[in-house]
Amino acid sequence: MQELDVKISYQCNNACVFCLNKDKRQRKVLPPDEIKKQIEVFAESGGKKLVVSGGEPLISKHFFDLVDFAKQKGVKFLEIQTNGRMLCYEEVVKKLKEFEPMNFLVSFHFPDAKLYKKHCRSDGFQQTVKGIKSLVKYNCHFGINTVIMKQNLPYLKGMMKMLKKMGATTIQYRFIDGKNVGEDYKKFVPRYSECLPVIEEIVKENPDINISLREMPVCVLGRESKKHLAPRLNPERLNLNSNRGLLTTEEIETFQFVFPNCKNCAYITACQGVRKEYAQTYGIREFKPVAKRA
Repeated sequence: MQELDVKISYQCNNACVFCLNKDKRQRKVLPPDEIKKQIEVFAESGGKKLVVSGGEPLISKHFFDLVDFAKQKGVKFLEIQTNGRMLCYEEVVKKLKEFEPMNFLVSFHFPDAKLYKKHCRSDGFQQTVKGIKSLVKYNCHFGINTVIMKQNLPYLKGMMKMLKKMGATTIQYRFIDGKNVGEDYKKFVPRYSECLPVIEEIVKENPDINISLREMPVCVLGRESKKHLAPRLNPERLNLNSNRGLLTTEEIETFQFVFPNCKNCAYITACQGVRKEYAQTYGIREFKPVAKRA
């Protein structure tokens, strides 16, 4: 299915120190009318799914106008990528229900308010927790996005229990990109060998949860974890970028990822590779081509 990912604002009510887009917070985004033009062209070409991301899209004054426009033009499915704080207001969730079918991808990286405030630099922890509970209350379809980093690695198992108790059934673990942590790269980005034993335990202990793993090279995953590797990004996905216009999935992956020692790997078409910054910092000795699928 063809998708269009639109960043309607880079502004956010958090200021996460590890944010992939924190270097873009002051960047001007496309005017709403220009975004509408792109949505219209996308819909007329048969596009069915609109992904709305940011920044934090739910704080944009243009959010509801743009999703309403998309629905009017024939877009069938919506995905909202959010930190979940605005979802603590039940009237917001009720209004969003009008646009179903819709999926929410809610960021949840830390188990308590203290760690959340330290690394997300806001007091939004309780709002996010309440927002997740609101999605459950109103039977909204959602998943959790947790970025794996050194700062939350010791807490991932406990966070899983917390999220299950709140009613979450789908959790995506995404390896930290590390692009915007600068000289603190090694303070934030673990080696894959550090985090994979934890992930293996979580996978084995939670067969009732739909777990997916992103941005983890196939060759470093254990037998159980391989089963949970998320598909590569949709090749039909277009990304509306304020500086470069429409970018394809392939173009984005070429900018951000490399395939060291991968030419003869059995998983070359299924694997996204490894981020360039990781290979430059830690080297490529961890990555071994897989001779046959296991």
